[in-house]
Amino acid sequence: MSKSNIPKSHLFTPQDLHLYEIQNIYPACALWLENKMDKQIATYDLIIRDMPKNRNFLLFGGLEEVLQEIKRWKYTKNEINYLKKQKLATPKLTKYLKNFKFTGDLYALPEGTAFFPGEPVIRITAPLLEGNLFSMFLMNSICSNTIFLSKVIRSKIAAKSKQIITGGGMRAHSFESAMKGSRAGYLVGADTGFPAFFRKYNINKPPKISINAYHAVIKSFPSEIEAMRAAADLFPNRSRPMVDTYDFKQGIKNTIKVSKELKKKNQIINAITIDSGNLYKRSVHARKEFDKAGFPHIKIILCSNLDEWKINDLIKKKAPADSFLAVTEISTVADDPKLEIVYKLTELCNKNKTKLCAKFAKGKLSYPGKKQVFRTYKNKKAIKDIVGLDNEKLGQPLLQQMIKNGKVIYDLPALDQIRSHIKQELKTLPKRLLDIEKQHKYPVQISQKLKKLLAKAKKQYLKK
Repeated sequence: MSKSNIPKSHLFTPQDLHLYEIQNIYPACALWLENKMDKQIATYDLIIRDMPKNRNFLLFGGLEEVLQEIKRWKYTKNEINYLKKQKLATPKLTKYLKNFKFTGDLYALPEGTAFFPGEPVIRITAPLLEGNLFSMFLMNSICSNTIFLSKVIRSKIAAKSKQIITGGGMRAHSFESAMKGSRAGYLVGADTGFPAFFRKYNINKPPKISINAYHAVIKSFPSEIEAMRAAADLFPNRSRPMVDTYDFKQGIKNTIKVSKELKKKNQIINAITIDSGNLYKRSVHARKEFDKAGFPHIKIILCSNLDEWKINDLIKKKAPADSFLAVTEISTVADDPKLEIVYKLTELCNKNKTKLCAKFAKGKLSYPGKKQVFRTYKNKKAIKDIVGLDNEKLGQPLLQQMIKNGKVIYDLPALDQIRSHIKQELKTLPKRLLDIEKQHKYPVQISQKLKKLLAKAKKQYLKK
């Protein structure tokens, strides 16, 4: 009988992180070591190439994850032995990995900062091998978190002053993505329906969890009204029944009947959930019936594969909903789940010599040198960004130093501080970029000095 190859856990663990991708990263490191190139100081840029088709801006996410992991990045004996077994770790690389510790500098956007394609969001300057080892990790961490933030903020914008509830593992692609999606929802000011998030981040005062008498609960009792009564009795003032398991209008009548019974005990049903049919018409009917029966406090939560466009439409129609539950479309980023993220070598310094590194391929151009992103404001509104050289002064610099000589010098903000930063970022964006229905461009320019540096690099590499 063959040995089982079933892993001990199907959940991603820290032990999986360093060897997530091996066929490119480690052969390159071995090659550089064997050719005595490891002392060269390299600069790498992390950039998103293109704007997803339904976005007007992106929100930078994943910085917390990046700084925490780089700080503790080490290689175990088992990891190194695996690389040796795959014939990817030479004796020199084996020795190098045993003693690995990041010693370089890292600049990045503060988490939650609005940015645009073509702008470096992370810049690393470090010995050549050090920056290379983080290639896959950086791209994966920034890509996933940025995708979630840039998606969920649109539903928050569409809902205006109404409550958005998001997050959850039910239809997420993995438990890790469910957690990241919930974190993104919290950061943009939504409420998350994923209590595991609050436990993970040790949030002492999570919102009061309402008890959802969902369809399985309703169907398990002899009748809908008995299920509503039982839930309200066991969880006083916290019950939130779904009212469309059988007949929607009867569900509203049963909610009113149970509410009248509870009123005698000084108790309430605090909300209902509608997740099918014409949500606008059904919310209007429910609100009318509750108000007529003397229960204006009963809140109406709407769901049913809601996204920013559906929420925007319900807001325009003035649907009398208190909250929108948006999970599937956000947790899967169904409209455009792709983010074209790249990590590019831009400069190599060997003693007093500097080698410019750039890519000239059409549609995939990358610029050389140490760069900074500068933002210009007028009347407190962003009007343009300029990607220039680090020593230029072309506006407010967005990239901030987070790591210096291997040491994290940036105080990671609390989640509520990132929330405030995102809220402020939205205030500075031109109003057109907050449009849910149409796509608009924001000007991102390249400085003259950076253009000249690119021309110099082309002349250097494209000699006739």
